[in-house]
Amino acid sequence: MKLVIVESPTKAKTLSTILPKDYKIEASMGHIRDLPKSGLGVDIEHNYEPEYAVPAKAKKTITLLKKQAKDAEEIILATDPDREGEAIAWHLEELLKPKKGNLKFGRVVFHELTESAVKEAFSKLGEINMDLVDAQQARRVLDRLVGYKLSPLLWKKVMYGLSAGRVQSVAVRLVVERERERQVFKPEEYWTMKGLFETNGKENFEAQLAEKQDKKLEIANKESAKKLEDDLRDDTFLVSSIQKSKREIRPYAPLSTSALQQAGSNVFGFTAKRTMLAAQSLFEEGYITYHRTDSLSLSPAFVNSARDFIGSQFGKSYLPEKGVFYKTKSKNAQEAHEAIRPTNVLFIPGKSGKKLKPDELKVYSLIWKRSLECQMEPVVYDQTSVSVISGKGYLFKAIGSQVKFDGWHVVGKFLGIESNGDDAQIQLPNLSGNDMLVLKSLTSEQHFTQPLARYTDATLIKKMEEIGVGRPSTYAPTLTTIQTRGYVEKEGKAFLPKDVAYVVVDLLVEHFPNIVDFSFTADMEANLDQVAEGKKKWVPLIREFYEPFIKILEEKDKSLSKREVTNLGDSDEKCPDCGKTLVFKLGKYGKFLSCSGYPDCKYAKPLAGETGGGEDEKKDYGKCPNCEDGLMILKQGRFGKFIACSNYPKCKTTQNFMDKIGMKCPKCGKGDVVIKKAKRRNFFGCSRYPDCDYSSWKNPKLEGDGEKVKRGKKRESVTSLI
Repeated sequence: MKLVIVESPTKAKTLSTILPKDYKIEASMGHIRDLPKSGLGVDIEHNYEPEYAVPAKAKKTITLLKKQAKDAEEIILATDPDREGEAIAWHLEELLKPKKGNLKFGRVVFHELTESAVKEAFSKLGEINMDLVDAQQARRVLDRLVGYKLSPLLWKKVMYGLSAGRVQSVAVRLVVERERERQVFKPEEYWTMKGLFETNGKENFEAQLAEKQDKKLEIANKESAKKLEDDLRDDTFLVSSIQKSKREIRPYAPLSTSALQQAGSNVFGFTAKRTMLAAQSLFEEGYITYHRTDSLSLSPAFVNSARDFIGSQFGKSYLPEKGVFYKTKSKNAQEAHEAIRPTNVLFIPGKSGKKLKPDELKVYSLIWKRSLECQMEPVVYDQTSVSVISGKGYLFKAIGSQVKFDGWHVVGKFLGIESNGDDAQIQLPNLSGNDMLVLKSLTSEQHFTQPLARYTDATLIKKMEEIGVGRPSTYAPTLTTIQTRGYVEKEGKAFLPKDVAYVVVDLLVEHFPNIVDFSFTADMEANLDQVAEGKKKWVPLIREFYEPFIKILEEKDKSLSKREVTNLGDSDEKCPDCGKTLVFKLGKYGKFLSCSGYPDCKYAKPLAGETGGGEDEKKDYGKCPNCEDGLMILKQGRFGKFIACSNYPKCKTTQNFMDKIGMKCPKCGKGDVVIKKAKRRNFFGCSRYPDCDYSSWKNPKLEGDGEKVKRGKKRESVTSLI
């Protein structure tokens, strides 16, 4: 019996349909060994040797694999074709090789789960590529050293629970710097004007005002626009020039990982993580090639099959003379993979009778569509540019276009997908030079210059790729990490930095510039690539980084003051106790105001909007029952929201906060139905308790009767009901 080990059960299931029955296929369920969760796990004194451990969740799996290995004549490691996959294969071999005797190990690499690719791979077993293993190991050790050494400093000097990392900290810096650009941006007013013209044949068309006396015309405000309108009303107009040209729109290149994530975000609003989960399933089920790649190359076999399909489905006019091959533009493209493409061009999304999950179908449609389009002729337009000159020297311009050949756009039509606007046609009437025109009307429109847009999943990944930070396997996890660690939040699709992000970025830029320096991080990625290519050794690379890094870290641990690091600047308010200036400070639950005389004066007060309650801070929670001038305000604590006196710490009055669900109590009709906390779980109750003892496990908005769920019946959570 030959034992084949892959990462996932889905991949194992697909592989079992291809290999003969004498192959036993098992899944490692991902990484089988890793650095320990607690402790550094790296022996600094002995060449940064990793101290690997089998995590608890993998112990059952490794026990099963060891049992299977005893009966195997050979173990074939068929993990993914990249650094992570190579490392998993190496860890498996290290754990499964017997202490006595010999057991043959083989390594197979395939970029698609198709019968031809798998059989070809199994016909020529190889060995584990230790250069790739070393590159993965170097990245893991490097990230562990940065994270486990720098993060505790952030806990001490900023806030507990923060983390730092080579890639994630750069991503946070990008978001913070973009937001700061937006904050200092000053919008400038400008106006545009277009005229509606009539020909001798009573046909109308619009043209944009562009120049006056051969100089670009800029309209600064409403008054300027009004003067122009008045000046143009008694003017004369004629067609001064007509230029006709052919315009081509070439198809996009095939999809790399970052391009797929950007397309998923732009077209479907998917996060990078959501796109990659769908792509992972598609790869493991055999529908697409490996989905972690920065390559744009396509195999000649696929190009030929795509060309055959295009010719038979759309006609030979849609085919270039030869197949189209693309060169990778990524700064540090790694292993020689293909771009992401379908394994079988005849599996047409939504038309082949095979059922995919909704997310899988959407992602597959992007991949299939792009893989066909990139092998097709461009879209061809006839474009007409018309210039209209006035007697006073004003110049208007109009552009018309008409599609002459739909080229690669036909693929979208074939799938029933709306075009992205490139097919929009603007028809101009038949015009000749020196034709006189009548100005029917003028339309002026006010505009303001706009700041750079906030980063989205798509644009942040694009920027990281441009500066050479991160790799196909790290983009999605990085975007998830910076949100779960509390550095950024989403506002619609856009990333918005939180207060703590500004503090941490400023600290790192000033005191640990290498960690967030774009060039340094990109150069480190390039060095890791050289390790993967066997051109560099990983231990000297780690030593070169770590030795100066740890010296700076030890120095900053002594010299940095939390009080200074978390100071966000002066406010316009004075301390009511001592008269000194109140300063903005960053605390565990956001910004607050603190006396600059601290610790001599300990006055502090929260800021509305910084407690996590949103609009609730603006609501009236009444006066404090225990002091004269205090107001009860909403705050966010370790265990959730609560109401507290604004005079804290002088007055420490607190009350429970109960979320209202927007309806009156069905029993008394006076109180509000609120969510209450109990030891076992939350429940619905009346805000007038104990005057009204109404309570229910069910949401009265949904159930109406408010009856309790019987003991033993499965209960839905309160949050799922609202």
